Order: sequence, then structure tokens, then C-alpha cells
Amino acid sequence: MKQIAWQDLLYPFWKHIPDTLRRWLIWLATGKFIVGVSAVCLNEANEVLLLKHRFHGRHPWGLPGGWLARGESPFTAILREVREETGLDAVIEDVLYADGDGARIEIVVLCRVNGRDVRVQRSEILAYRWVNPAAPGVVLHPPQAYALAVVAARLQERAAPTYPIHADEAAYRMRRLRDWWHGRAHVDDEARES
Repeated sequence: MKQIAWQDLLYPFWKHIPDTLRRWLIWLATGKFIVGVSAVCLNEANEVLLLKHRFHGRHPWGLPGGWLARGESPFTAILREVREETGLDAVIEDVLYADGDGARIEIVVLCRVNGRDVRVQRSEILAYRWVNPAAPGVVLHPPQAYALAVVAARLQERAAPTYPIHADEAAYRMRRLRDWWHGRAHVDDEARES
């Protein structure tokens, strides 16, 4: 007996469902994740702004950034976070890095700011410093360290380093999430676990 996929059963009805209801059903059926944003802020001297974050455990020093608010675009969130945490107005120049793990996506951009006078948000930020992107002098979260290495390479007009992506491990982590849309776990996951 031929197995009928639930998508085949749904199709005759799906084309008659209003768009609003379709979007809501798709929202229910798809994965949810949070989006983090960070900014490599360069001043006129090509120094990068680092902040000592109150709530960052292993890597307290890092870039200005935070989480997207509901309904906010990534670029709006980055500009908001820079302004809230530093008091500086920024202009976005480029996206340096974007990656995720299925539950979280992180976007890092290159920004230009005017001036060096930072007014830190004392509730979240303990200190700040302007550093050479090639030698920040502190240990950073790996994606942020990579972003600084890219900026340093660009400023020295040399090829930017590549970010190591472990495709097999990333693909495995993604497949470990239950494949709700197809209603089953992936076959290679079952083989890997046995």
C-alpha cells in the first residue's frame, strides 16, 4: 500500500486557506530562534570600540550588541544597541559575519562612528576601550574575534581570513532537531545513534 504524505492531503485545502491563516500555520510549523547582533565600531583613527559587559561570563569584553526586539530588523537593532550602550550614532558599512546553530543566529556588522566620547549604559556596561583591531589585547568570543580579524585585514588591504565552518557537525546539529515538517527523524541520525 502506498503511503500518502500529509502534505498531499493538505494541498487541496491549502490553496483555499486565506494568506493570514497560512502564515500563522507556517509560523506554528517552523523552528523559532533568537537573533543576536553586534557591531564592530570604527572611529576616525580606525580603532575598534570594545565594551566590558556586566552579564557576559567567560568573555566580558566584546562588541556593542544585543538581541533583536520583536518586529525589529537586524540593522535597526544594531543601531539601537550601539546608541543605547555607547551614546554614539553609527553608520553601517558592511555585514562581516552571520551564522547560527538552529536556536540562535548572530549577525556582526562593520559600523563607522564619529568621535571617541562614549557614554556607557552603566546598567549593562562596566568599561570601554578603543583598540587596534589587529591586537585587541583581550580574549573575545570567537565570532567577534573573527570579525576583528576581518576588519584588521581590510584596513591593511590584505585578504580577510576565512571563518572555519564545520559543515558535518553543523548539519548534524541541525538534523538533531526533530524534523517536524516531514514527521520523522532523519535516517542518518538513526544510523549514527545505533
